[in-house]
Amino acid sequence: MTFNLTTNNSLAKIFAEISDSPLPSSEEIHIILEDGEHKGLEHERLFYDLANPLLIESKSGKAENCALRSENCEAFHKDTENRAVITFGQNCTSVTLKNFTIENTHVKTCDDASLGNQAEAICFHCLKGKLYCEGMRFLSRQDTIHVKGFSHFKNCYVAGDVDFIWGYCDTSVFEKCTLHTIADNRGNDRPAYVLQSRALNGRPGFVFVDCDFTAESRGKEAQIFIGRSQGTGKPDSLDRWDSIALVNCRISDLYDKALWTDENGSRAVYPERGSMLVGWRQFGTKICNGDGSVTAYDPSWQEKHGYTMSEEEAKKLLRLI
Repeated sequence: MTFNLTTNNSLAKIFAEISDSPLPSSEEIHIILEDGEHKGLEHERLFYDLANPLLIESKSGKAENCALRSENCEAFHKDTENRAVITFGQNCTSVTLKNFTIENTHVKTCDDASLGNQAEAICFHCLKGKLYCEGMRFLSRQDTIHVKGFSHFKNCYVAGDVDFIWGYCDTSVFEKCTLHTIADNRGNDRPAYVLQSRALNGRPGFVFVDCDFTAESRGKEAQIFIGRSQGTGKPDSLDRWDSIALVNCRISDLYDKALWTDENGSRAVYPERGSMLVGWRQFGTKICNGDGSVTAYDPSWQEKHGYTMSEEEAKKLLRLI
């Protein structure tokens, strides 16, 4: 079933119509978005929770010309699955998003401790289904992307300032993507982190392949890290493992050369040292300097829990995911 959606129509209405229709669960739902700005539900989530395979794509194939925007955040609705622009529920089997922008327009107005600023653009709240995103732009500030289960992002652009990629995933692959850390609108005296892994026990977690980590300048004393620990992972815990892999990625010199942080020992890291399959690990990392030069990453710089994979290990990891 195919829907052509203009900016005068509502994606929420289409989702409601589909949910009320007695469609075979195997029938794919295909939604084509016209160029322009599509409004989400202001201070509410758009929610899709059907087994029907779903494909949403822009008609033009250009993400910068087609956007789904609205504001939602923890201050309006508690818990991760309720505060995104769009949420995919536990009954989803296959969700594909291509060539448009999803933006949560929330701007921070208070301290993070209030938990009011967590504002996902997308929440894939599904342990068993598969999310595939290609040519997408995901924009927010804190917690831009949340994923569970399995996901694959290819040629996507993701922007935010704190933990803007995170989740309780099995495997989440980012291939040829740009991960861009933006300045905190409340000032540059706060540290920034691209992601926080809460991966399932023993699983690969977040794997970045041939990606670019860029950033806005926050001043000389700013701290920008690839990842930080959630701090409660244990050998027998179901999830919350610190599993992040970088394979042949390029990182702006605005990022801390340690790459990862346990925040001065205030957060436990598990596994305590990375390996090929789990933990904090990297291979083939390059540093992009402000003068335009590119240099090989020195493994001695990385945080003590980090691990440098061999070329053979990196190739094996990529075969496994």
